[in-house]
Amino acid sequence: MQSHLFFKPFIGQDYSDGGIFKKRILIVGESHYCEDACEDCGKDKTSKCTRFTIDTVNNYLQFGDTDGWRNTFLKFERSLVGHTTTPEESRRIWQSVAFYNYVQRAMNAARQSPDDMDFKSSAPAFFEVLDALQPDLAIVWGRRLWERMSDRQWEPLPDKDIEGYTVESGNYVLDSGKRVLAMYVYHPSTGYDWSFWYKIIRLFM
Repeated sequence: MQSHLFFKPFIGQDYSDGGIFKKRILIVGESHYCEDACEDCGKDKTSKCTRFTIDTVNNYLQFGDTDGWRNTFLKFERSLVGHTTTPEESRRIWQSVAFYNYVQRAMNAARQSPDDMDFKSSAPAFFEVLDALQPDLAIVWGRRLWERMSDRQWEPLPDKDIEGYTVESGNYVLDSGKRVLAMYVYHPSTGYDWSFWYKIIRLFM
């Protein structure tokens, strides 16, 4: 069967048994940004760029800087554990989860957003990842992505309310019958209060 995946997911070395979280957590980002603007982006499966996601997480863990895009990962990891994190704890957190960007074509401008076709054409790859990784929980980065993800095999759940904030969630029902619980957080790149989102995330942990 031909794979629909272009950007392979980062899979932490302890993901299979849930690591420190004791459950398999898949983090779903929206898209990559790349200045190269290659015409075959998302198509040529032999490209070295298929490791873009893997290399991005490894780069964060290796260098530990929190400037620019790396601060996104720092804020999010803190919302998983509810406190500030050390470099060593960062490594334990990310080695316990999997990370995947939904859109299978990189944006070539910092403020460019995926279009409707990008989201639609990326759905088969998403289900391929779900089937392969069998996560217990999927945490989606950003409402824009949440609202544009595929609703195939989707089973909505009643909303939850915490501190006046309504939390949406549901299950993706896989062909195997497994239900993958999914919810979303604000995108952690800007305006992300990790202490508040920790309260939300732990409702699903």
